[in-house]
Amino acid sequence: MEIFMNSLTKKYGKITALNNINLNIKGQGCVGLLGPNGAGKTTMLKLITNIIKPTHGGVQINGINVSENPEKGLNFVGSLIEQPEFYTYLTGNEILDFTRKIKGIGKEDFKNKIGDIINTTQISTFIDRKTGSYSRGMKQRLALAVAMIGDPEIIILDEPTFGLDPKGMKDIRTLISNLAKTKLILLSTHLIYEAREICDRTIIINNGIIEHDSNMADNKFLLKITLDSPERSIVSGKIKNYAINGNEIIVEKYNDYENYEIIEDLINQGIKVKYVEQFDNLEDVYISIIKKNKVNI
Repeated sequence: MEIFMNSLTKKYGKITALNNINLNIKGQGCVGLLGPNGAGKTTMLKLITNIIKPTHGGVQINGINVSENPEKGLNFVGSLIEQPEFYTYLTGNEILDFTRKIKGIGKEDFKNKIGDIINTTQISTFIDRKTGSYSRGMKQRLALAVAMIGDPEIIILDEPTFGLDPKGMKDIRTLISNLAKTKLILLSTHLIYEAREICDRTIIINNGIIEHDSNMADNKFLLKITLDSPERSIVSGKIKNYAINGNEIIVEKYNDYENYEIIEDLINQGIKVKYVEQFDNLEDVYISIIKKNKVNI
């Protein structure tokens, strides 16, 4: 399971939608592309799925260039790009069978696996209805089912919870989290809390370039430590940097040390620790990128 982008660039006349992207996404899990509208997220997903061609550079899926050999490369991929629409006079079942034929999957193989897909996406209650009567949430679920046909190891989703009510959003996120246990999920979103909730890795895109990649960020080693009372300073050879705000301390630890070792050092200094949690500064990083300000710990 691997998506590799090499100098990936897309221009529309004088407008550069995506600029020299070098990125490797590998292994099971959920990777999020986070960014505002117009940042280049959908352009990247369209290039990966060969809907559009790059101006420069390319995309390889499991070592296969998708522009040069799309049939073979995209055989590993299921996708939902932009908002799904279907032939309104077909039922959900007919859409799934239509997709089966396009992908060249035999009836018996399809019959053996479609039940699991229907159960996973929870579309059984409306699958026999014509899609013209579907709500947005129903269309999203059916589109996910379509993306899963053929059991692809990579699933690409473009803002899969867009326009859904809170329950629908929660259901889709739960589904994606379950799929990410065995597949590589690449999804785009402009919602910070969505990326935080379901993504194992978050890549922030702005103005067509990658501004942040959580795989390379120091925030993996950040802790928020709440004390009973404010402290002016702390001392520990296991702490690389820290910032104090009232009775909260944001600690950047050296990655050789466990959390409990940091806490032991503080307790040994007579500091009363109330509780400890991993510090998630994704929102601060995102806002700083959009505003083009630097974030300091």
